[in-house]
Amino acid sequence: MVVYITRNIIARMRRNDGTDNGCYPLHPGKYEANKTNDGALEILQSTGEPVYLLPFIWWEKMEIGDILIAA
Repeated sequence: MVVYITRNIIARMRRNDGTDNGCYPLHPGKYEANKTNDGALEILQSTGEPVYLLPFIWWEKMEIGDILIAA
């Protein structure tokens, strides 16, 4: 799916082994994303590992217009 970020958002980084890797800022723009089994949004990046937005965070951000999703 395509995700549009309209304002700066902080996302969580997760290593390929599932452990936490801190935070990463997402700048306004167009991103490719997948929905994971646990309901998080996996934001794919051109370089580096993907970052994740937990379900309660991205739903709240959608309600206030910081994230737009085009399936």
